[in-house]
Amino acid sequence: MKFKVLKEARDQFRTQDTWWRQNRDATTLFVEEFLAALDQLTAAPEAGAIYIRRRERTIRRWPMPKTNCHIYYRYDRESECVIIYSVWSARRGHGPKV
Repeated sequence: MKFKVLKEARDQFRTQDTWWRQNRDATTLFVEEFLAALDQLTAAPEAGAIYIRRRERTIRRWPMPKTNCHIYYRYDRESECVIIYSVWSARRGHGPKV
């Protein structure tokens, strides 16, 4: 399985990681949960809840419950690639524009 993390998602990941390292006792929990989510997506890339369908593209949401974040992604069957659009904090009360 291949993963492609779009720039916006990389920036969001860095922001969340920095926040967790500066503000929580479990400084590595965010990264650990993200890596565990990638392992789960490798095994079942279409298991995430459907977030939105656009132009034959299905964007899915994968929860990271320990850190209250979500991964928003699309699975491309042809290339066997998970494309990550956003790493989003659920505390915002709404999802990202993808």
